[in-house]
Amino acid sequence: MGIAIALLTAVFWGCTPLWAKLFGGKPIEQLLGTTYGAFIFGILVLIFKHPEMNNSIFWWCFLAGACWSVGQLATYKGLYDLGISITTPISAGVQLVGVNLIGVMFFGSWASTEARITGFFAILLIFLGVFLTTRGDEKTRNQQGKMQVTKAVIKLLLGAGIGYTACSTLPKIPEASGWSTFPPQAIGMLVSAVAFSLMIRKYHAGKLLFSKGTLKNMITGVNSGLGSLSYLITIMLCGISTGFTLSQMSTVVSTFGGLIFFKEHRHGKTLAYTLSGLFLVVIGGVITGFI
Repeated sequence: MGIAIALLTAVFWGCTPLWAKLFGGKPIEQLLGTTYGAFIFGILVLIFKHPEMNNSIFWWCFLAGACWSVGQLATYKGLYDLGISITTPISAGVQLVGVNLIGVMFFGSWASTEARITGFFAILLIFLGVFLTTRGDEKTRNQQGKMQVTKAVIKLLLGAGIGYTACSTLPKIPEASGWSTFPPQAIGMLVSAVAFSLMIRKYHAGKLLFSKGTLKNMITGVNSGLGSLSYLITIMLCGISTGFTLSQMSTVVSTFGGLIFFKEHRHGKTLAYTLSGLFLVVIGGVITGFI
């Protein structure tokens, strides 16, 4: 039962970028809609689960949620600039690297020499996977196209790397449990997303907050919230290592979804690079999950 729920998590999280791509809208509208949906789940968890809460848990998890919005906005921008099949392996890869490195430096992860050797080998695989994912058929790109792709990849690496890593590691500071993290994170997501929309001056903030694109992407947020809910249940049933490892299959769902349903044009060498990179990112994630 636990394995089935874990795989359901991978499906939900893997479908999140697919829903965002389907409903369209500007990246900020996709972020706002996602946070609206996540906020609804956060309130439901608060009402029905009554999780442990204190000032330390609330504010660290709130900050984690705000950082998540940074990573998610960078990811949605990546979907727009690069496509799903490139963005999702990169986004997953930099998060895996960032979270594990922070764990080693500050939280005592990989304490033994053997664990560190295995862990850094996994990180090397992830780095190589991310590099392969960004490779394209150079004969089909002009110089301007290469520069645009490079800029988009750098923005994605920085935004997703910093945002998602902080989101995953900050709740460890107050040692918050699964249910306790969700409500304040959802509030932090919502507040930061609204703040980002107010800072984008070329659009009228009111139109962004309640635009058609924003409201449609609430379904994206509900889908993401269902993934988070099933992930928390998986952790309780199977443990963190198994739950985290199986959740990495979401990258496979997203990548193949982009290639199949959205007809992202990657073929020949380019497709081989994408699939090879995806394979290495997933293998690296699985290895880190069992250390």
